[in-house]
Amino acid sequence: MRKRKKYLPFVLVSMFIIILGVGCFTYFKFYGKIPVDDELFVSLPKNVTLNQAVKILNSKGLLTPRWFFKPTLKIFAYVAGDKFYSGTYRFTHDNTNFDIIKSVFSGRQLSRVKVTYPEGITLTEFASISKRKLGIDSVLFVRTANSDSVRELFKITAKTSEGYLMPNTYVFFWKHPVADIVTTLLENQDKIWNKNFDSKAKTKGWSRHKILTLASIIEAEARVANERKIISGVYHNRMAKGWKLEADPTIQYILGHKPRLTFKDLETESPYNTYRHEGLPPGPINSPGVSSIAAAIEPEENNFMFFVAVGDGSGKHNFSHSFSGHQANRTKFRKNLRSQNK
Repeated sequence: MRKRKKYLPFVLVSMFIIILGVGCFTYFKFYGKIPVDDELFVSLPKNVTLNQAVKILNSKGLLTPRWFFKPTLKIFAYVAGDKFYSGTYRFTHDNTNFDIIKSVFSGRQLSRVKVTYPEGITLTEFASISKRKLGIDSVLFVRTANSDSVRELFKITAKTSEGYLMPNTYVFFWKHPVADIVTTLLENQDKIWNKNFDSKAKTKGWSRHKILTLASIIEAEARVANERKIISGVYHNRMAKGWKLEADPTIQYILGHKPRLTFKDLETESPYNTYRHEGLPPGPINSPGVSSIAAAIEPEENNFMFFVAVGDGSGKHNFSHSFSGHQANRTKFRKNLRSQNK
């Protein structure tokens, strides 16, 4: 009995030191700042398992040592219903391991990015914006959008998905899977087309591809919203009379958006050159917005055959039904342009 009493203080002190040590270790590991200089992005794929999540986090230097955090995560997984939130997380040097654990079980700190794709941009411009805003490979974006599997899935008969991606504002994760982004952009136009335009296009006997092609030219030409249907009327009038469309944006599409075209540019050989080939080009030259698609299907009924920019910086056009009227409007354009450049 005396021996027990003799060693009791030693045992109690030892237990206290062990408990204190474990508590300090646990507190430091939970609430110590993570080893990040500035910021760190970590992506957890869909349906990720606990083991996979730990490996991914460990590869970034997080939730170490593994022997301590793996059982800890199992406890949290049991309490949280064994559910991880997939996506890309953004962590900074102010975060702790406990912040990481709370995040993966709650979806907090998922790195969501708002991305705006303006109306009238090309497929390569979609890719460039995605690279700049989401940190993804622009080449992979274009390759994915134009892949056989994607075009077959969305019943795109053309050789490219140009014109089928819907311009709008979206929210994606940083380094979001490219295939998911492309699918979202294509699905959005599908929904809008089926809801608003499919039946109208069928009534007029126009294919979706033909409508989108004309809409893309209208999108590129119209700088003022209320002129879209007027411009559409001009192009419908030209096609009805068997005229060439002679649309400058198709040349700019060939040459890479050259701001000022020359007469030599108009001679460029390409199926997209509407100065050399009758009818619509092989496909859209950009991704038109809803208003331009609507204008392509329902043009204003007018007798205009020509239009030219006013040249005063307003973005408006002067329209005419005769070539002589067009020549007069071109003179006004040059005069206004000179005034603008003074």
